[in-house]
Amino acid sequence: MKAVEFLRVSTQEQSTDDRAGLPRQKEANAHTAKKHNLTVIKSFQIIDVSGTSVLHTPEVKELIGLMHSGQIQGVIVADWDRLIRLDNFNDFALLQHFKDTGTRIYLPDQVIDLNTQSGFLIGGFQSIISGNELTQIKKRMLAAKEVKRRKGEHPGSKISLPLGVGYDRQKKQFYYTDEIQKVKMLFNLFHAEGITNYNELQRLTGVHHRTIANLLRNQIYIGYRVYNEKRGPEKVIKPDGRQGDRKKVKRQPDEIIKVKVIEKPIIDEEVFFEVQETMKDKNRSYHATRSKRGERFLYSGFLRCGACGGKLYSTSGGKNHKKDYYLCRSKNYVWINRYGASKCPSHYLPREIVDHTVNSFISKALMDKGYTLRLIDSAASKQNLDQLELEASEVRRALKGLETKREKFLDLYGDGNFSKDEIDERISKLNDEVSLLRARLSKIEGSSALLSKTQVHDIIGPIIVTLAEYTFWNPTQKRSFLRSQLPEIFITNQGINEFSLRVSNPGDRVPADSSGTRRESASAPFSRFSATGPKSRVL
Repeated sequence: MKAVEFLRVSTQEQSTDDRAGLPRQKEANAHTAKKHNLTVIKSFQIIDVSGTSVLHTPEVKELIGLMHSGQIQGVIVADWDRLIRLDNFNDFALLQHFKDTGTRIYLPDQVIDLNTQSGFLIGGFQSIISGNELTQIKKRMLAAKEVKRRKGEHPGSKISLPLGVGYDRQKKQFYYTDEIQKVKMLFNLFHAEGITNYNELQRLTGVHHRTIANLLRNQIYIGYRVYNEKRGPEKVIKPDGRQGDRKKVKRQPDEIIKVKVIEKPIIDEEVFFEVQETMKDKNRSYHATRSKRGERFLYSGFLRCGACGGKLYSTSGGKNHKKDYYLCRSKNYVWINRYGASKCPSHYLPREIVDHTVNSFISKALMDKGYTLRLIDSAASKQNLDQLELEASEVRRALKGLETKREKFLDLYGDGNFSKDEIDERISKLNDEVSLLRARLSKIEGSSALLSKTQVHDIIGPIIVTLAEYTFWNPTQKRSFLRSQLPEIFITNQGINEFSLRVSNPGDRVPADSSGTRRESASAPFSRFSATGPKSRVL
């Protein structure tokens, strides 16, 4: 009888010469062919394909063609899960081809004919069992990796480590490699010298411009390993059936992992977080300035969806621009193709009505002194220090824990459990930790981002006075002002429901430019003033 042998490994690494995956299967198949007097006319060797995806490969499609043409009467496999691991009932279609053509499946210890009652049951059960086994393997593997991440260990391969970072598996420690000097130079050029063009940074450091933003955001350079993303559940299969990378999705707040893994970081924390703010400014400014002077969409780059918080993009159509709209990015066809149908309840917002609404709000609502004072009071009480206060409370809690630990050590020393040298060493380590935490607490409490309500009044006041003439400015002057303040305006078809302005300490301001607009220093510390907008139904 004529047959083909079927060999499969799930990853490229399993196919290398130093791994026994393929040689073991070949040896088992040779014994099976000899035992049943089969003539092997072709060998299908599938690499980097999961058992749940074999039906999509060109090799299996060719195999099905041989079965239906009658050229073969059997398929030899070393194990059932080499042929199929069922995680989708649609994959039973592969077994249906065996049943329709009467092709037998030859295993080392049995022959399965799906047209018999016993073969039908065994084939179905084996497929489900092997699929369930794979699910359990993945579940245990992912759980083990999460445990390692929370312990500050690295469960992945070297390729997933950022530039300049290595991992010692024996000591279970992260460390900086020689290439960390490139990262150090990158931060210095971006922060100290103010070079924020990624292509220029690539020319100076040799780091690819598409990688630079991710490197500058990576907290491993201040000693922390942070996992705020994970692979999504959707399986990605390439056209040839090979496995693709699952898309990354944001972790839920309770899933985020942040662990201190390097005691002596290469970048100072204050510098790192100033770089983050500069990058945010750069991103907002980029989107705000993409519109050329004289473009119809005055507020392009400054608007956000009041329903879901996503950015509003502009779209146009029709003669004489009668169909100019702002729309939530989740309504864009690119977004829908990537993430599925949008759940955002927002609608297309006509450009003329949006511009009129925002103009009225800026030039009229913000001129109402009582209204403005209420907004400042609300913003100061609602958002001033929530995030930093939370961080400060965590540091204070850690300090209290260290003080408790110190008392326990002293009690143990008094009971004779430690020698004087041992207790001195332990207390010295505790003192070092306490010093670091106290320095961090001092930095938080003295942060320039902690603006008092009085300071907010002093900062917002001149801006409001400037806005009194907003109605009379031309579009170029308006966009110049908007770029300097980098506002975020949240709007729906019901009107403006929230907005924010960039506010800096008065000493951080620079003189007004020729258009009468005060621009902020690129490196000036700042926070954002946010408040709930008017409730009137404008649109």
